[in-house]
Amino acid sequence: MEQRNTSLPLIALTLLTGIALGWFLNDLIRRPAAPLALAPASPPAVAAPTASISVAPTTAVSIEPTTAVSVAPPALPSVATPAPAVMPSPLTSEPLPTATPPLRIVGYAGHRVAAGETLETIADRYGSTVALIETYNRLDAPPRIGRELVVPLLAPTDAGDALLVRRGGAERPWIALTLDAGAGAAPTPRILAALRERGITITFFLTGRWMRANPDLVRQMVADGHELANHTVNHPDLTTLDDNTIRRELNETEAILHEIAPGATTRPFFRPPYGAYNERVLRAALAEGYLPIYWTLDSLDSVGEPKTPEFLVERVTGKLSQNDLRGAIILAHCGSEATADALPEILDRFAVMGFEVRKLSDVLK
Repeated sequence: MEQRNTSLPLIALTLLTGIALGWFLNDLIRRPAAPLALAPASPPAVAAPTASISVAPTTAVSIEPTTAVSVAPPALPSVATPAPAVMPSPLTSEPLPTATPPLRIVGYAGHRVAAGETLETIADRYGSTVALIETYNRLDAPPRIGRELVVPLLAPTDAGDALLVRRGGAERPWIALTLDAGAGAAPTPRILAALRERGITITFFLTGRWMRANPDLVRQMVADGHELANHTVNHPDLTTLDDNTIRRELNETEAILHEIAPGATTRPFFRPPYGAYNERVLRAALAEGYLPIYWTLDSLDSVGEPKTPEFLVERVTGKLSQNDLRGAIILAHCGSEATADALPEILDRFAVMGFEVRKLSDVLK
């Protein structure tokens, strides 16, 4: 009997302990589950407090609290291992073309275009190319019959024709006004100003000596868009010189221009000083890549008695007929004061007559 009375408090104590444990577990379950958010998707199973109370006391005591409330360390979120980057396979293509080596010009030949000839047939004859002939002669259209050309050679061949140009094509009302510069330069700024005011560009034949003495005027000519041509270094009578000296006169003039105005050139035109020439001089110049240019009309501004501006206006605009003025090459000089004075009226009168004053390369087309 004493033993049964002792067991009753023990049972009551056990029951109270179970209830307290149930409250404790319920409190844990109701707390914010921040740590548990990182746990696997399936939450841990925890016995509800009522379930603990409904069972026999011995069963409730047998549950280990550590098992019911054990929480695994927060599991790091699973991050998918990135797949290896797939590099695109190189595109299959044709091998890159190698740079085309520049063509090597070994010489030049003179040629006058005949009826039925084309640039293709001329290039085939001399072992050249159409592009080389076009570029060197400043062509932008098929050349007319009778057009004189300098043909760049890619292999040694015949020297072609000994050429001397006296006029351009008569198909258009164009006149080539060409000014030689070998002596004085004082009137040249006024000449350039008159041309600039009218938007006219022409061809100047310059000596190397004149260019060295007047580099600023040379650069102004280039800036204004004028065409420059070769008149030798020292203005000698080329018929008295040997071939090597002729070549040196031409090549040194080109070199001087390169020093003063890089990128400019005197090619492909050349005028013999004093108009003195023979076949040997013509061929020597052509072999260096220069087309010899003479004139249709000399203004006479550098020969004989000094000329007045009125004389020059009448001679230049009235000496030749309207038909003969078409394609005419007119000679005057940069050192002539009378030419500088007469030039504005000459240009204006040609305009009234329906003529355009152009570069030599234009008029030769």
